[in-house]
Formats: sequence, structure tokens, C-alpha cells
Amino acid sequence: MKKNYPYYNCNKINNLKEMLDISIEKGNDTAFIYKDKTKTYFDYYNDVTNMSNYLYKNYKNEHIAIIGENSYNYLVLFLSIIISGNVAVVIDKDLNEEKINELLKISDCKHIFSSSYSEINKGKKIEDIEKYIEEGKKYSNNNILDENKKAVIFFTSGTSGPNKAVMLSQKNIANNIYSASCLFKPNGLVLSVLPYHHAFGLLTGVFAPFNYHCPVFINNSIKNIIRDMKTSKPQVLFLVPAFVEKFYKQIWTQAKRKKMQYLLKAVIRTSNGLKHLGIDVRRIMFKSILDEFGGNIEYIICGGARLSKKYVKIFRSFGIEILNGYGITECSPVISVNRNEYYRDGSVGQVVKDGLVRIENGEIVFKSDSVMLGYYKDKKNTEESIKNGWFYTGDLGYIDEDGFLFITGRKKNIIILSNGENVSPEEIENVLNADKAVCEVVVTVQNEKLVAIIYPVDTYIDDQNYFDKLIYEYNKTVPKNRQIAYVILRNEEFIKNNNRKIIRSKIYEK
Repeated sequence: MKKNYPYYNCNKINNLKEMLDISIEKGNDTAFIYKDKTKTYFDYYNDVTNMSNYLYKNYKNEHIAIIGENSYNYLVLFLSIIISGNVAVVIDKDLNEEKINELLKISDCKHIFSSSYSEINKGKKIEDIEKYIEEGKKYSNNNILDENKKAVIFFTSGTSGPNKAVMLSQKNIANNIYSASCLFKPNGLVLSVLPYHHAFGLLTGVFAPFNYHCPVFINNSIKNIIRDMKTSKPQVLFLVPAFVEKFYKQIWTQAKRKKMQYLLKAVIRTSNGLKHLGIDVRRIMFKSILDEFGGNIEYIICGGARLSKKYVKIFRSFGIEILNGYGITECSPVISVNRNEYYRDGSVGQVVKDGLVRIENGEIVFKSDSVMLGYYKDKKNTEESIKNGWFYTGDLGYIDEDGFLFITGRKKNIIILSNGENVSPEEIENVLNADKAVCEVVVTVQNEKLVAIIYPVDTYIDDQNYFDKLIYEYNKTVPKNRQIAYVILRNEEFIKNNNRKIIRSKIYEK
């Protein structure tokens, strides 16, 4: 790892129309690959321009929902809605009809483009937008751009309460694309996996590489991810921890099936030893593993939830650098990320360019042009979250002497014991999760005692003796107020939301 170094040079943009206009400087280059079709920057520019013409002709300052799987048409529609002066409302396609109806009502959304054909979605089909693009050639878009007005509504995941409608402007999004890209630079193809209703998946995983003129291969279904990695041969993946944990499990499961797990461990030790001496043979020694990712993989940008350091270290042994980042939808979304060649394990990286972070009573507070306009028609929550331009994230953390940000927990998750002691369950979970036998862990309180609920990896299911010893060893290293009274084992993973975050309220209810 090098010392910190100057920001990367990337296109400075003030709004998304500028990003689109700049993109055609290399118009014949590949912008997107989707279902064996290649689209250039010229193709995307023309499709967005004509689709925005159609929308401007037929809709004025309307909230238009997009409900569908990842696709090229989705990306055309998203930017077209914004450039036509309307507001794009992105909704998770996997929600049930009752929930979708609720979000449509919250966001005052009467117009829908969808890839679902249920009764709720009687609007236009995303798959049919080619005919609207063609029709748009007859019109022009005379919209006077206001980069400060609301352009997009994303919904929060709802892990700690009702879904909130986050209003982002073009200026918010453009600033975040630029300021985050100054820290991390992709140098090859990016495989887009995360769902586009997720700000990280859409804004960071697609439009940040687009602004760097890096081609984006669109994966439209998680079940095709292995196939798409081998086909697209990506240099970069943007993922949430659940994917990393799944890949890790698959690697070791395959090694065990071939009775090569001990050999793999030995090779890892040898490779790490050679690298320490300045000899890097990882891409040779672990070629079979890297080939499962397409052969060209160098970086995984990981965000959305906590990731144990054990995964970062093991993937580094294979030759893949996992760069943890931190963001929140309300901040468009990136607040910090580890850099290509300047990172610190356990941290979520350096704060984005032109962004400011301070720690107030343990809480991470962020200020930047990326901070949202507010929650739609929710003045109370907006005023509680934004004060004098500073956004109160609700996350707890600290910044070290080199400017690396660390997350220690969630303010709402703090456990207050009967003696008045405050305990962050995430701090304990981070320690326990580093153990080889722990797949998932949640620390909670029962009868005024701390309890660890653990979902083990397959080979340790029901091994109560092992985990009792683990807790015993852990307790010897911490003060009494952080000691675990006992451990409860699960034989199935925790309930999660659609962004693969554990829903703690479900555990507490149970």
C-alpha cells in the first residue's frame, strides 16, 4: 500500500445533462453491454435525447415510477425522465403489490414504466420504450434545466422504520459521482450487478464508471452472475457484503469437494510469504479462482453493510483487492471509500473530495453538495436529519490520524444496560464475525444480559461446544460490561431486506 496520493482526474460535472454531453467525446466507444448487444456512447446519447423529447412532450413536472430489473432500457428511461424535467421514482420490483402501492402513494406517483404485468402496473412497459424513442425524434425538449430541483426519489431500505422518500437533485448526484470518482478510478470493464433501485447500484455502480468512460456490462439477474463474470471479464465489481460472503463460501466448498482445502491454505501461506518479499505470483498461483471471476478482476468495491476483515484479507491473498466504502442514500450515496492504492483494513476509507465529516457525540455527521434536498413531504424527519447543511447519519464511528473513517455501530442499535452502560452490538459482532466458524452474528440483550445469536458456517452447524469456547475466549479479552452471557445457534440465516441487510427488529420481536 502506497502513501496517500493526489486525487484522480475525472470529468467535473454539475448535472447529469453535462455528463451525457461529455460522454460523446468518445462517442464510438462501448458504453453498455446487455444481452449480447453493445451500445456506444453515441447510442446512449441519442436514445436518451429522443426519449426525453417524448417525455417532455407528454409529461410536465410529473413523478414517474420505474419498476423493473436492471437493463439498458432502464438506464435510458432513468436519465430521460430527469432531463425532460420530470422526477424519476425508483421502486424495487421485488416488493409485493401492497408495498408498491404504498410507495407510489407516498411519492405521489401516478405514472409507471414497469417490466411487471400485474394489475398494479398498468402503465407503460420498459421493454417497449424503443417505440417512444422513435416517436421522440419528432419532438424537441425545451426544458430549462434546474440542477437544484428534485430529480430522483429513492426509498430508504426500511431496516429501522418505515421507508422514507429521499429527494435528490441533479447537483446532488453529479457532485457525488465526481467527488467519489476522485478517490477510486476504474481502469477497465465494470460488471453492474446491484439492483438499480439501490442508489449505490445505479449512481455509483453505473454512472460513476460511465463518467470515466469505462464500459458497463449489465447483469439483469443474480442467478446469471457467474456466467456474466466469465463472459464480461470485469476489472471491477460493485457489491454488497452478501455477495462477497457467498463467493468466499463457494471457493472453499469447491476446494473441499475436490479435497484440496489444505493445499489451498498452504498455497495461500506460500503466496503471502513471497509477496512479503516483493514477489507477487498471485495471478499465477490462483488463476483457477480468478478465472471464476472472468480472469481480469482486480477490485471489488463493497458497501451497503458491514464486511468482516477476514474476507478482505483472504481475497487479497487471491489477488483481488476489496475496497470497503460507506454511503447512505441521503448522501447520493457515497461518503467515503478506500482508494486503489491507499486503504486501511477495517476502515471504510477516505472521505470524498469536497466532503466534510465530523464526529458529534460519537455520531458521523456529513456535509457536502451531495446531501439530499430532504424527505418528500416529511418536514419533521428532514429537520431532524439535516441541521445547517450537516446530515446526521445515525451511524457511530471515528476518524484515525490518517483520515480513514471507521464505523463502530448504529445509533439506534445501541444497547443500554440496567447499570446505564451503553454497548454497541456491532463492535462485538465485528470481533466474533472474524472467527472461521461464524457466518452471521447478531448481539442482543435478554434479561439484562448480552447474548450472541450466531448462524454458523455449514461445518459448524449445531456445534454448541465450539461456540461456547469461542465466547469463553472472547470474554477473557473484554471488560465485564461487554461480556456475552451465552450463545444461541441458528440453523438458517437471519431475515434480511431486499438490500441484504439483516432486519434487527425481526430478531428483537422474536
